[in-house]
Amino acid sequence: MIKLKNKYIVGTHIMFYEIDMVTEHIQSVINAINTVENKENITVDLFYNISEYFEKIDRNEISKKALIEKFMSLISSIEKTKCNVTYKIYEDNDNPVTMVDYRRDLNYHGCVDNDYVIWGESDALLPKEAFSSLEVVKDYSNQNNIHRYVVTFALRKMWDDSWRALE
Repeated sequence: MIKLKNKYIVGTHIMFYEIDMVTEHIQSVINAINTVENKENITVDLFYNISEYFEKIDRNEISKKALIEKFMSLISSIEKTKCNVTYKIYEDNDNPVTMVDYRRDLNYHGCVDNDYVIWGESDALLPKEAFSSLEVVKDYSNQNNIHRYVVTFALRKMWDDSWRALE
């Protein structure tokens, strides 16, 4: 078990049509949290978007109530880790909130009380070693006076060779 020196917020914007696939993402977050001794240094923030501004719920397949029940089951599974959990169920059909809006707000508010803001993706898995790896990065950056950086666990091929340093 690792004892964290830093505070983390892991935020994920989830659309209602992603509710079944996000289970693997949530389990990967739980697996990473379970490697940590002081879980109070981690906040998991979930924004569940059940607005029908862009797409309608197929009520022949599932009800809004059932969608909310599935989401609350995920919340319950995260709460069992004893980390901090915050969430919002967003239903406003007149004012859309996109993943970009959510991430902007997560960055703005999340960096106030946390050392790391982690963007969760409904279709991505957080490595079990995520928190221990980020602790090493933070120690290294502090020792070398590097105070601005981006860390990603994903391999992303960028547009041209000028992006190679980030790849």
